[in-house]
Amino acid sequence: MRKALIAMVATLAATVSLHAAEMQAVVEAVDYDANAITLDDGETLIVAEGVDYSSITEGDLVNIVVDDNSGEITKIVFAD
Repeated sequence: MRKALIAMVATLAATVSLHAAEMQAVVEAVDYDANAITLDDGETLIVAEGVDYSSITEGDLVNIVVDDNSGEITKIVFAD
């Protein structure tokens, strides 16, 4: 019983930590000094440390993954 409870708690913790929102948007502006990207809807998001966005420029259509807990961009790639 105890092992089952530990397994259930571990599964729940892993599920909670994996929440992320995915979206597609056009980049309005890139601020490398502030590590921020502004989208065409006016929303400005911080880019998480270690994410390479050096090739992203204004007007690019991108797919973005945002961590629900931190609100930071954890992945950004050009849309297909």
